[in-house]
Amino acid sequence: MRSHNIQEIGRTGKVPGQLFLLLLMFATLGQVTADLYLPSLPAIAKTFEISSSWSQLTLAIYFFGFGLSHLFYGPWSDAVGRRRPLLTGVGLSILGSLICCFSPNIVIFILGRALQGLGLGSCNSVGRSVIRDLVSGHYLSRLGGQMGMASSFTIAIAPTLGGYIEHYASWRFGFAFILVYSAAVLLLLWRALPETHQSPNPEAILPRILLQNYRKLFCSRVFMGYVICSGIAYSGVVAYMTSAPFLLQVTLGVSPIAFGWLAFLNASGIFASGLVNSRYVSRYGVATMLLSGICLMILGSSVMLTLGLLGFLNVSVIVFPMLVFCIGVGLTFQNASAGALESFGQIAGSAAAVYGLLQILAGALVGTVISLLHEKTQMPLAVTQFSLAILATLAWRIGSRASKRDLPLKVQEK
Repeated sequence: MRSHNIQEIGRTGKVPGQLFLLLLMFATLGQVTADLYLPSLPAIAKTFEISSSWSQLTLAIYFFGFGLSHLFYGPWSDAVGRRRPLLTGVGLSILGSLICCFSPNIVIFILGRALQGLGLGSCNSVGRSVIRDLVSGHYLSRLGGQMGMASSFTIAIAPTLGGYIEHYASWRFGFAFILVYSAAVLLLLWRALPETHQSPNPEAILPRILLQNYRKLFCSRVFMGYVICSGIAYSGVVAYMTSAPFLLQVTLGVSPIAFGWLAFLNASGIFASGLVNSRYVSRYGVATMLLSGICLMILGSSVMLTLGLLGFLNVSVIVFPMLVFCIGVGLTFQNASAGALESFGQIAGSAAAVYGLLQILAGALVGTVISLLHEKTQMPLAVTQFSLAILATLAWRIGSRASKRDLPLKVQEK
């Protein structure tokens, strides 16, 4: 794809189908790698003869590697372009998948999960940079909504497919599937991804420049407000991902296959939020749509908490409030990303790196805490999600106040 075609995408906001598919594949690879093995967490604990807490902790370790790698990939992509960091990261994740597939004990398995996370952080941070290279303004939020809708199907399929793999084969076959999928993404990246960063800055990787860029980002109340909202929303999802396999399968007796389909139901909430966002964001603006998402997060978590306090414990009182929560999470993700990155096009790699780092580390921290709780009811999950939603409201208030001075509340079309 020539540079003038990239400029045409920026002018019209229309991304060719082949490029959109490629963006979708590497944008979802990290989440698929996290989600596919969720139905297998109890089986992994049984295979390695470890506690449920250790099994759950493997998810947090993946996210820690995933988040920390952003600080490396983002500036590197600003310095040399987007292709090389993406190819390197996906290649490293393939090695991690191979280790997980044949791991003889939990220590080797954790090493493989860490390598997967360290590699696939490139898809998250550099992937956002690629999208920011292509479009800006309300096109950025609209493309984010479209990507969110398409991604929701891919992400929803992961635990559903993982449930069938666990039921008919074993969790090792799940990691073999991830290995093959990663290899396919690597091949497509090599053959089809253009270099979207038209003016790489070799000095972007220098410590002095890095510190200047990071200081600019951390001192921006708009940027930090949106990042905190996104990190809190992501933490709520990770809390569910960590606790639900044991809460639904062990406590309530749900099968791995049924668990996968319940995850598909929750992912439909993200798809619905994409439909809503793509239609209304240009009318109401990023900040307003973001607040709507936070309100839905509060609603879903408060319903789950209330039903828990009343003593109800079944699949419905967990899954359906979580569906409402996921709709809110989808709206929060799509608009927080657009609001945070809008004013930092020249350092999009560094901005996406900090954004992804704080978002993923927040999720990893909450996931670690949840893994240490021996939940027998939905109460730890509900209290965690409700508290996070209240914190997101405070972060939105800080960011939206600052945006009235630094950014337009409604992101205008170019």
